[in-house]
Formats: sequence, structure tokens, C-alpha cells
Amino acid sequence: MQLSKIWILTCFLLSYLSILAQESTSQLEGWVRNESGQAIQGATIKANNQTVISDKNGLFILTNLTGKQVVIEISAIGKHKIKQTVFLKPASSQTINFTIEEDNQLLDVVDILGLSKVDEVNKQAYNITAIDAKKLHNTSTDIGQALNRVSGVKIKESGGLGSQMTLSLNGFTGNQVKLFMDGLPLDNEGSSFQLNNIPINYVSRIEVYKGVVPVWLGGDALGGAINLVKSTNPGNYLDVSYSYGSFNTHRATLNAGYIGKNGFTVELNGYQNYSDNNYWVDVDVVPDDNTGLYVNQRLRRFHDAYKNKMLNFNIGMTGKSWTDQFLLGVNVGDNRADIQTGNRMADVYGARFKKGNILQPTVQYKKDNFIVSGLDASFRANFDFGEEAVVDTVFKRFNWYGEGILKGNPGDVGGENQRELYYYKNNKGNAALNLKYTINDRNHLFFNNTYKTADRKGINRLDPENELNNQPKITQNNISSLAYYNNAIKNLDNSLFVKYYYQHVKGSEQINNTYHLLTETQNLLGYGIASSYYLQPTMQLKFSYEKTYRLPELNELFGDVINLEPNPTLRPESSNNFNIGVNYLFTLKEKNAFNVNGGIIYRAAKDYIRYVLSNEDFQGKIRQTPQNQRDVNNLGADIDIRYSYNKRIFIGGNLTYQNLTNQTKYETSKTDISAFYKDRIPNMPYLFGSAEISYVMKDLFAKNTDFNIGYSLLYVHSFYLKWPSAGNSEKEVIPTQLSHDVNVNYSFNNGRYNLGLDIRNITDALLYDNYMLQKPSRNFNLKFRYVLNNIK
Repeated sequence: MQLSKIWILTCFLLSYLSILAQESTSQLEGWVRNESGQAIQGATIKANNQTVISDKNGLFILTNLTGKQVVIEISAIGKHKIKQTVFLKPASSQTINFTIEEDNQLLDVVDILGLSKVDEVNKQAYNITAIDAKKLHNTSTDIGQALNRVSGVKIKESGGLGSQMTLSLNGFTGNQVKLFMDGLPLDNEGSSFQLNNIPINYVSRIEVYKGVVPVWLGGDALGGAINLVKSTNPGNYLDVSYSYGSFNTHRATLNAGYIGKNGFTVELNGYQNYSDNNYWVDVDVVPDDNTGLYVNQRLRRFHDAYKNKMLNFNIGMTGKSWTDQFLLGVNVGDNRADIQTGNRMADVYGARFKKGNILQPTVQYKKDNFIVSGLDASFRANFDFGEEAVVDTVFKRFNWYGEGILKGNPGDVGGENQRELYYYKNNKGNAALNLKYTINDRNHLFFNNTYKTADRKGINRLDPENELNNQPKITQNNISSLAYYNNAIKNLDNSLFVKYYYQHVKGSEQINNTYHLLTETQNLLGYGIASSYYLQPTMQLKFSYEKTYRLPELNELFGDVINLEPNPTLRPESSNNFNIGVNYLFTLKEKNAFNVNGGIIYRAAKDYIRYVLSNEDFQGKIRQTPQNQRDVNNLGADIDIRYSYNKRIFIGGNLTYQNLTNQTKYETSKTDISAFYKDRIPNMPYLFGSAEISYVMKDLFAKNTDFNIGYSLLYVHSFYLKWPSAGNSEKEVIPTQLSHDVNVNYSFNNGRYNLGLDIRNITDALLYDNYMLQKPSRNFNLKFRYVLNNIK
């Protein structure tokens, strides 16, 4: 009923607006230039009912203008904002030139730091950090490694390329942090598409929203969101790369696009990865099952190969009267990953593996001034027909020498973990509708509706009659959001929003060897505000608050078929999120530029979902189970400082502190205080950071060349694996870790040809994640990239 009311209200509003728009319209064409008459590309032009960007010639066009006059507001990085009233002639087309002056103070910072479109994104009222991925396109970095250098972000991996990973953002982790690609949830891409196997060239920008998430992204993030902006250019282009590295690692990417004069559009994005992942590890080896003697040795991983392919193809029209862009597409891909370990290094496998594929049709539609002037609309949807599989058919126990010992008697059947040849489809679909209505240049309305569905169907082909195969595993989520934006007060931006969450889950629970049907429906309401205030043109203060919910995901409710046990009784998480931040840019003695970003966060979460290690099963294996922790609080802070000298030397670093604590005072009764009350949440880093320095030389050896050499450091302070109050002095501790990386890049012919060398973990340190699962030892990667823009 609530959804019906929302849609009726929306339809009524659109009908009313269409009546208001039935008057003659005008068109305004203009050029934005500086005081020297040079064109300004990328300037933002706002009129009463729309926003456009100037092209490389400084040209912009405003259409469907109504009334006798219009207020034009123009802004650009490093320039003074201008506002000018233009008088319109009814049903006419006019041309006008605009001159925008330099803001010397801001220009110095912009010029020296090399700020770009990314910094326009960072100016939003939300607590956001944006990464210019284009600056990393000549490196062998993947998206996960790039994110690991953002304040508040920690990537945890179980191994090398393609391994299972989780992302932590200001203490919230895994599914609590939502992933998006161009604004559409990345919930149904399968194992072929995850952050640590996507090459950095696949995207042009990475946006990290900490805490409050803007309405236009939709979804049910609890602690923040990551939005990946895919690499596309407005014209015709080709961008290909190939890298080869240690452990027989091969990575290739392709990005290409074409837009014809008639608007015909083709986009092609793809990548391919392969690695043996046979890096060195320090492990306790059991050479003989009879003696059980452990010997610590340095050995290579022997069953950890990974390969995957991914291709995205879109075809459609751009710049037509009925659409700004309409694309039909398909994502296809596959992957295969050996499973070397379980949740501990002691759980070693030698034959078990997983594989999967993706077949995902997509549709995209975008139109400004949709139906009525001032109403911008976009719609994106996809559905995945792909299939995943876990194969465990070898009845042996392996040690770290790669020796397989028969677990039973000859003729016995079984598997390394549990005998299975399990094939399943998650049948996931996503659809997102965004509407923006510009009331005037100071007031805007935003509406988003995101729908997600999943229906897992699978069968263990070695045990087809098992009743478990027939149990329902279905989730349906719908999140509707409405926001109002206002900047009527000088230097102050405000955004108020509400969100409605709906989830229906259908599953089963096993009691006394009998399955019982479980259904659960949730109807929840969230709300919040995001504000920013400019104390001066280069200093911005930010505040945001949100009452938010996060609905349990398919894998949490029904397991991931590999190492995660199901828990169909999980409750939705909720949290009150507070964020305070500051962004300050300034220069000293002309050539020294600084950019300081800092923030304080507070989270008060209910029914926080965390993964708990189970006890050893009859085979000595340990799995994880998601559980609700009733009350969890987090008070933390992070700071990021960037310095540049004369566009040649760049130094930066960040540090994050987060105190995620258990505030559940009574676990089983109202009289017995929990032994872990006010304990820090285990297996969660609480102090970490990164630093980097780079030096750029232009025209080295030849004209139109760039040479860049850089060094980076990652730091993670030691933390407990289990509850601090549990056990004795022999508590399990994940030790302090330092990782050192070096990269060298050389670009020539104005960036058409590029060579890059990356050396990671140069000290060959032991690096741990996820219950001390060791990450790759020292490794080298060499990359070649070719770029061709504005193809005729």
C-alpha cells in the first residue's frame, strides 16, 4: 500500500509538471572562455532547470528554456564562479559568450596538485573520497589495491589474484558496504567480477562514500558504498594493456568505443586474468599422518591457480531527441579457481576447486528533460543467467608438500571437505530508476527505486536425491528513496532524505532431520541529512547523519557453498551513523600546495552481522557462520594529507583509527553481564594507514614524455583474532604488518605508449589477512599500455 501511494503521488506530480511546461521554449548556445580567450572545457553551467558541461571548445547548449529571463551560473575548477541574468526571446535561439576569471588562490592549488573532475565529486556534502583511477592506468594495480590506500578502507584477502576478499569501511565490512558500477548494485556479477580481479584500467574513477550514501545510488548500505565509474570517453577511443608478473601472472584489458555522427554507439570493455598464485608461504607441515609431527617450512602454494575472463558489450544510440543515451548490452565471462586453503592455513586442499560463468543481458536509458523540462531520468537493469559450481570429489587429505594421502580404505568415496559436485544458479536481477527534478537553481528533488531479486537453485550431482537441493532460497528487496536538495543560503548545501526498505525471504530450517519452511518480511523506514558549508572558497565543512538498515544477503542467509555456513534466521542490521569532516586546500610560497581531508565518525549499530569461526568438524575443518551481535558501537577518525611541489613531487599519507566495541551488556539473561562487554570486536584492524611519494620528470630522453617513480607503504597495527577478554596470555594475535611497494612508469608520444614496472612487498614480509591467511610474497609486474583517442 505504501509503495502504491508513492507511485500515485509520483504520477500526479509528473502530470502537474507537464501542464506547467506547456509554454513556448527557447534555446541558448554559449561559449565559456578565460580572460585570454581560450576555451574552458569541463565548466559546469546551471540554468533554472538543467545542468550541462562545456565541451573541449568551451561550447554548451541549454534547451527548452521557459520564461522571459534565465539566471546562468557557471563554475570551473580554479575559476571564480559567475552568475548572469539573460533575457530570452520567446521561441528563439540565442548565442552568448561568457568570460570566467581565474581564482588565483584556488588556481595555485589546482595547478600544483593536478586536481580534476574527481575533486568536483569530493566537494559533495557527503563524506566521500574519490580516486582518479586514470592516474593508475599505467600500473599493474587492481581496484582492490587502489582502495586499500584510501583512509578508512581495509581490504582483506585470503590469498593472491582472484582470492576471496572482504572490504572494510570505517569498521563495517563485507555486505555492510555496498558496491556499485555506474550507480547499479554489483550484487549479481558472480565470482567472475570482484574488486581484486578487476584491473584498474576498467574504471576511470572510484567513489568511496563513508557512512551516508546519496539517494541516487539507492541500495541498503549500512556503513558506506563504493561506486565504480567505468572507463568510457565521449568520442572514439581505444585503450589496451597487457602485463606479466611473478607467479606466472598475466593480465590484459581492452576498452574501446565509437559514436557515429548519427549517434550510433558501440562500447566494448573486457579483461582477462591468469595466475598460478604459487607464491612462498611459511607453514606448519605434517609429513606423516601417523607421527603428527609439525615442521615449519617455507614452501610454495601448489593448488591455487586462478583464471577468468570478462567482456561487456553495449550497442545503442546517443544524443537523440528521445534519449541522451540508450544502450542494450551483455556481460559474459567465466572463471576457475583452485581452492588451496579453508579458513586457516592448516586446512590445506590439493584437488578441490570452484568455477563459474556469467551471462547477463543489460539495458541502460538516460534522458534529461524527460517528458517535462527539468526532469532528468535514468534507468538501468540486468539479470544474470550464470552458473557457479564447487567440485570436491577426491577422497584424500593433502599436506603442504602436495602429497595426497587416501583418507579411507580403497573403494571408499568422499571428498577433501565434503563430497560434492554442486552446480547452482543464483538467478539474480537488479533494476534501478533515478529521477531528478530541478525546481529552480536552488531546489532539487531526487527519487530512486532499486529492486533486487535472487533465487538460488542447485543440485549436488553426486547426491541428487538429497532433500536439501529442493529447499527454497529466495530473497526479494526493494528500496525506495526520496531526497530534497537546497542551497538557497550562500555557501550552505543541504540534502534531506527518507528511505523505505522492503524484504521478503523464503527459506527453510532443519530441525530433527526435517526441513521446515521459513518466510520473513521486513518493512523498515530510514532517514537522514547531509550538509556542507564553505568557510572560505578552499575550506569546506561537512556533516551527515543517517538512520539506516542493511538487509541480509543471499550468501549470509543460505551460505556461500564453500566456507560460509547458512543462517536463515539473521535479522536486518540497523545503525545511526554520524559523520563530521573538513576539506581544506591551500598553498605556501606559490609552488607548495596542500590538501587536507579529515573526519570523525560515530556508528551505533543494532544486530550487527559478523562472521564467527565454528568448532572443528569431524574432519578437523573450520567454517564461518554469520551471527547477529545485538549492540556494536564505533567511534573513529581518519585523516588524509597531500602535498605537491611544482607538479613534480607528490607526497601523501593517511591514518585511520576505529574503535569497534561490543556494547551488548546481557547475552543470555538480564542479570549476567557478558564476559565480552565493551571488548573490541575481534579480527578487525583498529589502526592502519598508508603513505606514498612520487617524482615526475617531463621530456626525459625525448619530448612529450613523462617519467614517474614512486614508493608506497601500507601499515596495519596488530590486533586480536578472538575476543580480548577470552583465553589467557597466549592469545592469538595477528601481528603488525608493513608492506613496501615501488613503481616506475614511462609514457611517451603524449601518453600513447606506456611502460610500467611494479615491485610489491619488496622486503618479502609475511602479510596476513583473514585469520592469518598469508598474502603473496615479493613479486614483480611489467605492463605495456597503448592508448588512441579521438579516432577518425
